This record gives sequence, structure tokens and C-alpha cells, in this order.
Amino acid sequence: MPSARNRTAAAVLGACLLMSGCADYMAHRDSVTLGLGDAPQANIGIQTIDPFPREAWNTRIGGDGRVVARAQQRYAPTAVVVPVPAVAVATTEAGATN
Repeated sequence: MPSARNRTAAAVLGACLLMSGCADYMAHRDSVTLGLGDAPQANIGIQTIDPFPREAWNTRIGGDGRVVARAQQRYAPTAVVVPVPAVAVATTEAGATN
């Protein structure tokens, strides 16, 4: 006949086993999750020598539409390069090329 102590231990063990089935296994990953937030950006900022230089806050960038148009014209190629079609080399039955 089991003692009261053994019955209590069995009941506690059974309760633990039942409760372990409620644990969310998918929440425990060894990778980056969507719940991470801004932690990667914070780590980058911490490990950078000057994470927020004064120049980064300058939102007044000089220039107008004409300057941008000239820069685009200098950047874009002026000539269109037409691809040359590939020429197939004819071979004979012996494998020699013509």
C-alpha cells in the first residue's frame, strides 16, 4: 500500500508533467525573433566610434533641380550599347569547325 508521501510525490510529478505540456516550445529559438525590437540597432550604435555625428542631423542639403539634372546627365551613359547576337559555330559530323 503506497504511503501518503509517495502519493503526494506522484501527484506533484503528474502535475508537473501536465503543466509542461502547456509550455510554448516555438517561443524558445536560437535565432533572431520579431520580438527583438531595436536591440540590433542599439548594439550597432554602442559599438560605433561616433554613432551620431553632428553632420547626420543636417537635413538642409544644398542643391536645386538643375544641379540634380546635370548630375543625372553626367551619370547616365549617353550611348546605348546594343548587344551583338551570338553566332553559332557550325560543326561537321567529324567534329571539325568550319
